[in-house]
Amino acid sequence: MTNQPTEIAIVGGGMVGGALALGLAQQGFTVMVIEHAAPAPFVADSQPDVRISAISAASVALLKGLGVWEAVQGMRSHPYRRLETWEWENAHVVFDAAELKLPLLGYMVENNVLQQALWQALEAHPGVTLRVPASLSALHRRHDGYALELADGEWVTPKLVIGADGANSQVRQMAGIGIHAWQ
Repeated sequence: MTNQPTEIAIVGGGMVGGALALGLAQQGFTVMVIEHAAPAPFVADSQPDVRISAISAASVALLKGLGVWEAVQGMRSHPYRRLETWEWENAHVVFDAAELKLPLLGYMVENNVLQQALWQALEAHPGVTLRVPASLSALHRRHDGYALELADGEWVTPKLVIGADGANSQVRQMAGIGIHAWQ
């Protein structure tokens, strides 16, 4: 059983956890990302993934600031100029770049492309430790931070724990944080 100290542990290395980890590391924090699997490598001639995100101009600026936007564009992205959303017949919203006098609203990007670009930057950053494959077994509050037990028996002792592990967050559940759901 080994203890691995770090300032911040982020459970979940997807788009949100990866971007947060990279941003914190770029600000000088030591960060450990605990993730069950590394993203699959990007294959240029593969079929586009159906899981995509509409990345706004503000999100593009964030990704540029993190230094990963060029990698995203080097893989696959497509600009969008109009976006419509609706849930019911009377709940309909249209965003149009021309109406807003903008050249475009943002880019459609496959989630795995974003994850891969972030992961490459995380691997290269000296302030980031990637624990993969790894999963969380226990979370304990201590006087000086937290103690996380991983499934392999290792312990991580960060000052701060961030749950970026999705809608059914294990971190949230272990911390006893409730949710209000809408159906």
